[in-house]
Amino acid sequence: MKRTNQKGFTLIELSIGIAFIGVLLLGIASMILHLSHIYQKGLSLRAVNASGQQIIEDIHRAVNSASYVADVSRIDTNGDGIVSDDENKAALAGYFFASLNSDKTQRYGAFCIADYTYVWNTASSLEGGIGVSINGVRYRLARFPDPAHLQCNKDIDGTIAHAGNVESVDITPTISSEPVELIMKDEVDLALYDFSVIPATQSMSTKQAFVSISFILATLKGGVNIKANGDYCQGSDVSEFNDYDFDYCAVNKFNFSVRTGGNSRKKG
Repeated sequence: MKRTNQKGFTLIELSIGIAFIGVLLLGIASMILHLSHIYQKGLSLRAVNASGQQIIEDIHRAVNSASYVADVSRIDTNGDGIVSDDENKAALAGYFFASLNSDKTQRYGAFCIADYTYVWNTASSLEGGIGVSINGVRYRLARFPDPAHLQCNKDIDGTIAHAGNVESVDITPTISSEPVELIMKDEVDLALYDFSVIPATQSMSTKQAFVSISFILATLKGGVNIKANGDYCQGSDVSEFNDYDFDYCAVNKFNFSVRTGGNSRKKG
């Protein structure tokens, strides 16, 4: 009887083939995971930049509609017809207020311009720290009508300026309409970490003023620490590095200047 010669894979060849396929699948899975990380990081960065631009545009409209930032005649305290840097810095308290944590980072604040006031709670306030509420709600960054600038007037009792070290300040009694939230909560959770206004440069004759504003906008996830050197996503404790969700960590600092309208009937 004639025997046929049957060829096939040996056990070693099958093992090598399976190992090769396993390594290939592992590489594909790793690549997909890496791409998903890049995609999520891109979403976080895009959300920060898009929200930051919307905030800038909103403030631009409010400042452009103002005739001046503060009453120049009152700023010129010595009556020499020149607004000095010291006088501008002193006037800053009339349209900007910020409450600080013990580490000198912001917890909440207010910026008053034209017929509006902007009130914000930073990430530390939103995560359970000391903050300011409106109708019992802690807004991330809210704009509401406030022609008298009550929220920035340190002479007005019961306003945010007299908050001090209290758990919550409710400024409901001075607000006549529902605030507009400028940082909406979504999948990429964002919050302000700082909002600063440099004392305005103003003209005695035209009352026109240039206002420089900067703010840090970042995600709530990712262990953001704006006081860190270089990598703001490491958090305050390096030993916890692996515990942070870096795919959701994105930080950006926005700096911009805007000009008021100058002499007009409209109050600044």
